[in-house]
Amino acid sequence: MRELFRRIHYLLSRRRLDAELENDMEFHREMAAHAGNANFGNTLRLRERAYEAWGWTWLDRLKQDLRFGVRILVRSPGFTLVATLVLAIGVGVNVSAFSLFNMVALKPLPVPDANRLVRLERRSADQYTNQMSYPSFLFYQKHAHMLSAAMAVLGVPPMDIDHDEQLTSASFVTPNYFVELGTRPAVGRLLNPGRDGSAEDAPAVVLSYGLWQRRFGGDPDVVGRVIHLNGKPVTIAGVTPFALATLGGQDPDLWLPIAQQPYFVAHSTILQDWTNGSVQMWGKLAPGVSATAAAQELLVLTNELRHEHPEAVWDNERIQISPGGHLQVMQPRMVTLAEMIGVLALLILVVACANVGGLTAARAVTRQHEIGIRMAIGAGRWRIFRQLCTESLLLGAMGSLAGMALSWAVLRIVLTKFDAPKWLSARPDWRVLLFAAGITVVAMLFFGLLPALQIARQRQQKTFARQILVGLQIAASSVLLIVAALLVHAAQHALYTDPGFGYQQIVSIDPQLSQHGYSPAAARNYLNQMESRLRALPDVRAVSLVQLPPLGHVVSSWTTEIGTRKVTIYPNWVAPNFFRTMEIPLRLGRTFHPGEKHVVIVSESFAREQWPGKNPLGETVGAAPNRDTVIGVVGDAHINALSDDDALEQYWAAQPDNLPDMVVVVRAAGQSGQIGPAARAIATSLDASVFPEIRQVKALVRENQRMIEDVAGIVSLVGLIALSLAVIGLVGLVAFVVTQRTKEIAIRIAVGGHPLIVLSAVLRQFRWPLILGAASGTGLAAFGSSLLRVALYGVNNLDPISYAAALGLLLLIAIASMILPAARALRMDVAAILHYE
Repeated sequence: MRELFRRIHYLLSRRRLDAELENDMEFHREMAAHAGNANFGNTLRLRERAYEAWGWTWLDRLKQDLRFGVRILVRSPGFTLVATLVLAIGVGVNVSAFSLFNMVALKPLPVPDANRLVRLERRSADQYTNQMSYPSFLFYQKHAHMLSAAMAVLGVPPMDIDHDEQLTSASFVTPNYFVELGTRPAVGRLLNPGRDGSAEDAPAVVLSYGLWQRRFGGDPDVVGRVIHLNGKPVTIAGVTPFALATLGGQDPDLWLPIAQQPYFVAHSTILQDWTNGSVQMWGKLAPGVSATAAAQELLVLTNELRHEHPEAVWDNERIQISPGGHLQVMQPRMVTLAEMIGVLALLILVVACANVGGLTAARAVTRQHEIGIRMAIGAGRWRIFRQLCTESLLLGAMGSLAGMALSWAVLRIVLTKFDAPKWLSARPDWRVLLFAAGITVVAMLFFGLLPALQIARQRQQKTFARQILVGLQIAASSVLLIVAALLVHAAQHALYTDPGFGYQQIVSIDPQLSQHGYSPAAARNYLNQMESRLRALPDVRAVSLVQLPPLGHVVSSWTTEIGTRKVTIYPNWVAPNFFRTMEIPLRLGRTFHPGEKHVVIVSESFAREQWPGKNPLGETVGAAPNRDTVIGVVGDAHINALSDDDALEQYWAAQPDNLPDMVVVVRAAGQSGQIGPAARAIATSLDASVFPEIRQVKALVRENQRMIEDVAGIVSLVGLIALSLAVIGLVGLVAFVVTQRTKEIAIRIAVGGHPLIVLSAVLRQFRWPLILGAASGTGLAAFGSSLLRVALYGVNNLDPISYAAALGLLLLIAIASMILPAARALRMDVAAILHYE
């Protein structure tokens, strides 16, 4: 410890100590001269020994290395600029990917005690949901003592403001929602338990900042004004702040107290129904309580709830606690997507580092003379190696700073384009800075260590390291280009392939009867009248009912095994004329009779997978006593999920219990957009409290296609970046080889060698790196592309066209990038080269 303090004291007092050392040495030199001893010794060496005794010699050497490294890089502006740009792309892509992940899953919400916020989800052995019934929420809220607070969010269909045709998104929340998040209003007040906690309180609504600006012009006098939501008067209480942080990224235009949901949705039984899982539950851990302890308490409460209300709890159900103080809770599908993006970004970094490593090795040829002189005058290999690593550190630091700037610009564009929450910022926090520093160190070691060892040992003529770099670039580029080709092919398939049903003239009308408390008998009466009046419209060709509308908000599915393959089955409950209305062709058998039970209609793909080579009619699905007989086979139709490549659907006849949840689907004779106003008028004339959600299916199809296009575009850009980096690296490496073998090329040509034979001899060493790199990249792409199945609509992850196109393009460009420098060498003046040599 005393030694450490001594060294720190020297560092802080270095100028004074250096001056004292200089005075002492001058005094001893004069004394030696006075005594007749003129050989005092090497002053510089004596000074270095004093510095070594003080313990900070390494600092001086580092400063020397840094100054020399800066001079070297400034002396080669072309190399420095290209290497910095290549590293900036590699580092920038990785920092951007990590920054997005950090924003979504790691960065805490700007609210008090964000680390104590948790999300509660129901799980059992074979079921999962992030929603529960409102009575169940009240039970947990009352009895869970390890939660200092519990909040619920109920999403509802868009609401009508003052009878405007343009509907507005809304959410019902418990009145403590904003209190627990520490949110302060822009104007007025927000919801609070004292004034908005019961159905008897005066109806109040809180506007989002965006709606306040768009609809009310930012007028502060809007507080206290009465507006009508779904025809019901309600008073504006206040406005949320501009940079509002919410749980789960919720961003509706209207916030309403959950206790008043029946006021706006007439006859609703959601707040009393133990079986209707409609609310999302969030909580805040009590101070000092761990998530594990809270989960144990919730498990005990779940068992108690099973005894009191068995209909509300699954077998072996438990409440899982996840961190909730972030923009999003990472679900398995999001984790898979994040892993895929991370792998692609790292591959870009591998290509960039291999690229810079090749450029560094090529540049070493021009430094052989310098390195040789330095070693001749006494510099050891370790000293040379340290100097080269310092240069790599400088190069990595410049690339990292440029990459951070690139990442910041990209993130600003992304946040603006996707209308991200206003509290999010492109400025890097400590996590991003730490990640960038780690990436820079890894990159520096990758691209700088091996070339530095080769140069310090004066083994630039060895080709093994260069071959490794070429193989890595080809392998990483192969993976990126194959993935890009798969997604581009999927996007083209989504654009130009019919999803299996006639969606262009289909309109879905969801009256949300179950939320209005309709019984099966009342729902049947309402739907019969609605269907009859819709069929009477001149622009309507057909009307039917379906429980899960095309590409709707709710998707039902389960995973099972057919043979040795895991597949996803999509069920639905439909009226007999559903297939005719949707123009889904009947391949075998018949459709349903009204009220028919224990029968099922399956898709063509399902029949082919389940009973290959057999007639599926008369076969059964399901387990006893709920076996259903197959009465028909219909064409594949991506009703539930456009990206479902298997198209394994099963349809059952709608039963009376399904009627409150049924959605009306209408086929228009002309433009589907003309159906909406008439359908809304019919729905409200039958029940003034019903405000149906009306959606044009062609718009939903286009939204799904656009998502695939966006993913394909991003990955294609990444693939092109990798390809460009690979070309730069390959050109640099081949130029390096040509430079080393200039004399050999000249002699071969001088003695009559054919240029093509000479060219082949030069490039032969890159044959196996190309082959092995492409083969390993193809294998990695085949292994990893299974993660993309959800985005590969209509395209197999082993699609031969995509693989052939990507590999063909890569190999063609790689060969061209190798031939060009070598061919240029063949045009050199042989006599001049030999004379110089």
